[in-house]
Amino acid sequence: MTELIVVTPTYNRKELIERLYKNLLNQSSYNFKWLIIDDGSTDGTEAYVQEIIESNQIVIEYHYKTNGGKGKALNYAFELVENDTFLLIVDSDDTLLYDGVNKVKKSVEEFAKENIGAIFFLYEFTDGKKILGSKKELNTTIVSNRYEYNNLYGQHDGCIGYYSHVVKKYKYPEFDNETYIGPTVIQLAMSQEFNIVFTPQVIGVAEYQPNGLTKKGRKLRINNPKGMVYYAELQMSSKNKFLVRLKYAISVWAYLQLGELSVAKPIQLFPNKKLALLSYLPGMVLSKRWKQIKNS
Repeated sequence: MTELIVVTPTYNRKELIERLYKNLLNQSSYNFKWLIIDDGSTDGTEAYVQEIIESNQIVIEYHYKTNGGKGKALNYAFELVENDTFLLIVDSDDTLLYDGVNKVKKSVEEFAKENIGAIFFLYEFTDGKKILGSKKELNTTIVSNRYEYNNLYGQHDGCIGYYSHVVKKYKYPEFDNETYIGPTVIQLAMSQEFNIVFTPQVIGVAEYQPNGLTKKGRKLRINNPKGMVYYAELQMSSKNKFLVRLKYAISVWAYLQLGELSVAKPIQLFPNKKLALLSYLPGMVLSKRWKQIKNS
């Protein structure tokens, strides 16, 4: 039986941790462990979590680390877990439906196969509408990779969970002085070896915070150019359609310019010389626009 671990990275979100704790207490099944990675909070999160650990209502494991961003916090979690576990990533501003844990447990056992690395579940907005991609609605379970899914359905938020053997091998790349990288990096990188189960099951609710990663958007990505160049390299894969590859090729030049990144042979970042040359001038123009955003 695969152990389910709900992993929550958090930074100065004490009130949301309190809400998520109450939400987890209302689950129809307590057959899980809650692993909290505190990414350097200074708002009393640690004291609160110690209180609820002592209440012994659900199994909670808490770890504090120096602030480094969500990707580094998740890498920290990946190092802590044992084999034969499934890690469901639930952010502090998310909540699970009453039967969310139960749905996940059933899916984890159903799809525990060598070539399956992760399961992607749907979330809904606070108004009850599903969070869906821009192309078409997912209404049946499919086994695919992140590239193929995005081409068919469009990229959108949801709840991803990884089998532990995958995150022991694939992790978020870490760059000095950077705290953000595209959240689907692992899903893209593992596509050569593992598939993802994309299910239409809704297991939770996403409530975006005014100071959250989603709201910070472009400015956050501009301030983390090394991570975004890495992410763009993955998106320039031949698995993506040409216009998608071109979009990310343009962004590579912009991030290199804006971040003043020193790369001996930048053209080697691109899958071919044609794409590099075609995207160069638009990339220079884009870098000027982003510079205005960065300085605003």
